Parts: sequence; structure tokens; C-alpha cells
Amino acid sequence: MDETPTDHFGADIAAGYDAAIARRFHEDDLGPTVDFLADLAAGRPALELGIGTGRVALPLAGRGVRVAGIDLSPAMVDKLREKPGGAEIDVEIGDFATTTVDGPFGLVFLVFSTISNLTTQDAQVACFRNAAAHLESGGHFVIEVGVPDLRRLPPGERARCSTTAAATPGSTSMWTSPTRSSSPTTMSRPTTVSSSSTRPSATSSRPNST
Repeated sequence: MDETPTDHFGADIAAGYDAAIARRFHEDDLGPTVDFLADLAAGRPALELGIGTGRVALPLAGRGVRVAGIDLSPAMVDKLREKPGGAEIDVEIGDFATTTVDGPFGLVFLVFSTISNLTTQDAQVACFRNAAAHLESGGHFVIEVGVPDLRRLPPGERARCSTTAAATPGSTSMWTSPTRSSSPTTMSRPTTVSSSSTRPSATSSRPNST
């Protein structure tokens, strides 16, 4: 049975993806992420899993870091290619849990909660193994995920009512990305996993993007 994840990021999603997450392109949001990754790369090559339209990869490459990527969606990568510098980034189409590219890398990163595109524990473990297999000794694997609220109701409160405005004829709905993004109101923090001298092997093969 084919276990390759389904590509949910077709041309219709790719066409509006950057506009839907426009706030994430602002310097106050993106700048600290790129600073953090550039410091960890320390001049070594970097691999982005779920590179998508290049929101993080392109400014990181602009810092002089050689960036490569893996992504399941040809449509998202086409949008990357349309941007200045996008054609210079090597991208392999495939499942980032299993697809391999030529390395090694000093940094492998998976940001914007994109690991949530891997919906089973086995797939997530495979992703960690694949990342480790691409790292040079002393390299870093960075994952950024949303930090969920531990509880939405304070102690003692059992219910909360809210009201929403009714839709009016002729109104339009806001487009939202199906996954690969944490809630705009959810704080995110990077988790760094340093490589060891012994790394598990990974098989070549790959859902996903940023």
C-alpha cells in the first residue's frame, strides 16, 4: 500500500498561501527566526524540511547560508521559484520524513508547526531519523511548534459563552491555510536537537511545507 502522504497544498492553496500568512513575513516576526537559524548554521549548509514558498529559506540564503529543501508540493515550490533567488535553491520533491538529498548539513530545520503534517508517531520518528541522517557531527536539528494552552477555562469555570456576527449576503470568507501554521494567537518556540557522532540511518523515498 502506498504510504506517501497526500499533498494538500495544490495550486489553489499555493496561490493564496503567502497572502494568508502575510504577518509572518514581517521583520519583527521573521527576523528573529532567521537570526537564530543563521547563528546555528554558522556558515555551514542548511536543509529546510517543508520549504514551501521559501518564507524562511530565502532570507536565510540572503545571509550567505547555502540552503536546500524538501517539500511534497510542486505548486508551493513553483511559488518559491518565482521569487528572487528561488531558482538558486535546490529542492527535492518528496516526503520530508523519508526523502534524502546530498549533504551533509550543519543545520536541518522544520518550522511553523509543519511537523503537524506528519499525522502518525511513526512518521514523526522517521522524520527525526531522516534529519539526523542529513546532519554532520555537531550539527543541529531545529523544530518550531505551537505551544498549546494547557487549559482554556480557568479553575472553577465549567462553560463559556460567546457570540459571533451572522454572515451577511454578499460577504466573503477569509481563506485560511489547512495546516503548517500555528494559530496567530499561539506563541511558538524553537526546539533544538544537536546531532551525535552516531546517527540512525534513513531510507530514501516523502507530505509537506513552510
